[in-house]
Amino acid sequence: MSLWHWLLRRRRREEELDEEVRAHLRMAAQERMEQGETAGQARASAVREFGNVTLVKEVTRDMWGFRWLEELLQDLRYGLRMLRWNPGFTAVAVLTLALGIGANTAIFSLFDTVMLRFLPVQKPEELVLLQWRDPLQGDEGSGFSNPLWEQLRDRQEVFSGVFASGWGQEDFDLAPGGAVQHANGLYTSGSYFGTLGVRPATGRLFNAADDRPGCPSVAVLSYGFWQEHFGGEQSAVGKVLRLNHHPFQIIGVSAPGFSGIEVGYKFDVAVPVCTGPVLNEYRQLDQRSGSWLRVIGRVKPGVNRQQLNARLAMLSPQITAGALPANLSPRWQQRFLRQILGSVPAATGLPDLRWQLDEPLRILMAVVGLVLLIACANIASLMLARAASRRKEIAVRRALGASRMRLIRQLLTECILLSSAGALLGVVFARWGAALLVRYLSTARNQVFLDVSLDSRVLGFTAAIAVLTGILFGVLPAFRSTRVSMSAAMKGGDAAEGERHERFHAGMWTVSLQMALSLVLLVAAGLFLRSFEKLATLDIGFDRNNVLLVNANLEAANVPPGQRLQTYEEIENRLRALPGVTSASRSLITPVSGIAWTPRVHADSPATLSGYDERVFFNAISPGYIETLRIPLLAGRNFTDLDTRTGLQVAIVNQTFARKFYPNTNPVGKSFHAVDPSGKSGPRIQIVGLLKDSNYVAVREPTRPTAFVPITQLPLNEVSENFELRTATPPAALAHLVERTIAGVNKGISVEFHTLTQQVNDSMVQERLLAMLSGYFAILALLLASVGLYGTFTYMVTQRQKEFGIRMALGAQPGSILRLVMRDVTTILVGGVAVGICISLATMRVLQSLLFGLQARDTMTLVAAACVLSAVALFAGFLPARRAMKVDPMVALRHE
Repeated sequence: MSLWHWLLRRRRREEELDEEVRAHLRMAAQERMEQGETAGQARASAVREFGNVTLVKEVTRDMWGFRWLEELLQDLRYGLRMLRWNPGFTAVAVLTLALGIGANTAIFSLFDTVMLRFLPVQKPEELVLLQWRDPLQGDEGSGFSNPLWEQLRDRQEVFSGVFASGWGQEDFDLAPGGAVQHANGLYTSGSYFGTLGVRPATGRLFNAADDRPGCPSVAVLSYGFWQEHFGGEQSAVGKVLRLNHHPFQIIGVSAPGFSGIEVGYKFDVAVPVCTGPVLNEYRQLDQRSGSWLRVIGRVKPGVNRQQLNARLAMLSPQITAGALPANLSPRWQQRFLRQILGSVPAATGLPDLRWQLDEPLRILMAVVGLVLLIACANIASLMLARAASRRKEIAVRRALGASRMRLIRQLLTECILLSSAGALLGVVFARWGAALLVRYLSTARNQVFLDVSLDSRVLGFTAAIAVLTGILFGVLPAFRSTRVSMSAAMKGGDAAEGERHERFHAGMWTVSLQMALSLVLLVAAGLFLRSFEKLATLDIGFDRNNVLLVNANLEAANVPPGQRLQTYEEIENRLRALPGVTSASRSLITPVSGIAWTPRVHADSPATLSGYDERVFFNAISPGYIETLRIPLLAGRNFTDLDTRTGLQVAIVNQTFARKFYPNTNPVGKSFHAVDPSGKSGPRIQIVGLLKDSNYVAVREPTRPTAFVPITQLPLNEVSENFELRTATPPAALAHLVERTIAGVNKGISVEFHTLTQQVNDSMVQERLLAMLSGYFAILALLLASVGLYGTFTYMVTQRQKEFGIRMALGAQPGSILRLVMRDVTTILVGGVAVGICISLATMRVLQSLLFGLQARDTMTLVAAACVLSAVALFAGFLPARRAMKVDPMVALRHE
């Protein structure tokens, strides 16, 4: 209240203080006049007895208790005037700091959203994610089948609420046929919203009645989807929404701000787990061998983590025994039964994206931290140079009684004002940069949703960075500037040369530090760029160019299983006949799609393999697949139309398969058996061909042993298959024609388009992001370091004009002046490069897991980075050195 009173009545209190002082002087003068003194003598005696009026006022203000605030306001006003009087310096400093602070804020906002932010639900700290652990193998997983979930739900007593949700996002198709219209789907149990404490915006949410076998087809919309597709109308509740061509009644809308519990993704439509078989034939409720659910519980009050895990461990044998898959082999059944349930905190949501981005985000945080350090060093150099023009001002203030700490505080206040202005502008850059980062993380098939709005934690981080930055770049210039000789500053000229020389050496060390840190960033950027270049130019075994990928789903068309093969063959034949299509094929899995089919095999092989070593990556293809993707056939034959379900089971394998199962032997003519989960071997499959190795799941993966089988020999009639079209024109231009052609077969068939080039590029999104950002920040650091070097030596040349003039007057050639300046430039550069190389060698090992085909201590990258830095630094130093060569001796001497 006293502070508030002081702020509101400050002017009035000052007026009252002035009036009180005047009244005291009048009364004292009146007393002396009554004693016989004249009016002039009385006033003089009263003032003499009263003392220094200004000092009395200062003491009185101190008694008010807010002197520190008044001095702070004075410092702020004076600092703003100084920055306004130097607009060029202020603009450069603010822009430099805005880039550095903005980069840190952008990366931190992404880091905060992915790693730190709690779910927008009630008491998120009480939520835990349940995980299975094999005590012998040490494996961990969080997947549940529906029977496992039901066993846990019916037996648990340690949670106040527990629910199951689908693993990852489901793609629901909203279109009645033709081109797919995606909606992000989510399977949930009836207790999902209630356990999380999420309230409906309108209508109602799921409950236990919606979570039973044979449940009605109902749906809950997210708030954003409701606003976007229904305009926020209350009448949306009760309407029917078609998902994957099945009608679902909308019963409610979730609360605004809630988009699900999986980091990086949002749901549009939530449906009960019990509707899984309706929407997807692989989501069978009684299937015990599949894991498509994850379970999260809310711990009861008073139960700690140790007690919770102990109780879950006791429940585990009953739960696993009640949901044991009957089709597993005895060995795998034993492994299933010995699993133990445990828990991990889930306050920040499901961690899939967090696991993927954890290390890259930490690396980027370190990179932008170095950029900010370089920016601080740059501003510190400018502050040291600028301090020369303020030496006389500081000396005068010292002579008038200002303490050194008072002056340091004033200078640091100016620095914090600078950094605060940079932070305000940096927040604008951060908003734009963070949104751009999220777009770069998204792919055509995997849209990432992250709320990177500026919350209190991000703004607090930015404010802390602003203050820390201001102190960091301001403390050295402040201490240097206030250590001034008053007599030397007043005299100027030669008396200040020693101090100038000392200050220049401080600037040299600052610039050398910039060079060292810039080299570290250049090395990191070089490693990421070379790694991405190796990945982008890797021979992936097929030609990705001019290939259109078409996914056709027959579910909406209600094609009977017995007619699906015929329908797919008719579509393939029609697509092959389209103008602009040079070849066509179809497959179960397209290359580098992130999807894998990995059964075990038993081969008539001399190699001794077991367990995971028997895993082989499978794909089912039509005869045109090899030609369309241009995969070299090294031996044997391609598939033909005679390879039908009634004929001999055949396969084409890749080189890695041959080396693993048939080392030093031609695999053509050999055979193997696929093994189902129960350990039963399937029919004999004869190898008829050998293909060159090609990537299967992702570009970065090591080559896997792969077997291709004819798609016509699949025992199942797949509801969805893919077509590959090699085109003579840009692939995307044929999409509309392809859609019409497939509609000519059946209008109800849903189709989705991608290009193989896009799919391959999407597989490298993390590597591309690291290469792009590290390259950008390295260039920014290099620019800042070169500007710092140029500014420091420009200041040095200006200060040494008299010296250069005397040297030239005594006969020195311009070349010797150039060498004199460039010698200092080279000294700074050599010192910075040496320190930068040492730091790089010590720290680059942390990048090894993110590199591809490259060692972290790559000599070529290190040398190239040092050469680039040296070239830029020498050029930046040459510009002021050339100016020194042109100094006119007479002008320099006359100026002094």
